[in-house]
Amino acid sequence: MKTRTKALCAVFLITASALPAAAVLKTGDPFLPFALRAVDGRNIIVTMDAGRLTLIVETTAAGKTERKTSHPSAVLLDFWATWCLPCRTGMPYMQKLHDTYRARDDRDSGGLSLFGIALDLRGSAVVKPFFQKLKFTYAMLADPVPGLSDPKLLRTAQDMGEKYDAQEIPVVYLIDTKGRIRHVHMGFKVEHFADLEKTVAGLIAEDNK
Repeated sequence: MKTRTKALCAVFLITASALPAAAVLKTGDPFLPFALRAVDGRNIIVTMDAGRLTLIVETTAAGKTERKTSHPSAVLLDFWATWCLPCRTGMPYMQKLHDTYRARDDRDSGGLSLFGIALDLRGSAVVKPFFQKLKFTYAMLADPVPGLSDPKLLRTAQDMGEKYDAQEIPVVYLIDTKGRIRHVHMGFKVEHFADLEKTVAGLIAEDNK
């Protein structure tokens, strides 16, 4: 089963590599809004509202759904898969960024919202036990949001992988409060994270002025 899953993911990446150059996002481009379900059951929607980056988190408990809207200073997307060794090497650095810069629970603006985007085709069935074993605490997105049909939002991890040009993972994007991409890198190098952290800190400081 693991071999079959890896083969399917390889097919996805080969298909993605055939996409036209227009699919490539770079620094300064607007980000593409999306909605995905996290492995903990929360629905995550990242979009623009009145010209500002907006995060909507839907949590359902005892049949009741609560929706919280906030405006982070930055959103960080880390495209990865369970079978990708460089991706796994970079995850402790992601956790450090999350621990250092995450938004405070008692605020509705500011801070960093970090999301892993898991490209495994079986979604949370594979990703959830893997992620829980690693004991990282930032949000991991893997599945579509049930019942969502908004055409303005990317609605599967595979759609996101294609549109964000995640041909060779890991691929990392940092988005500012105006919805513009401010940092992008492919692959794993320690020096990537020094530059990334500097940019994250700068965006938060800029947003707090």
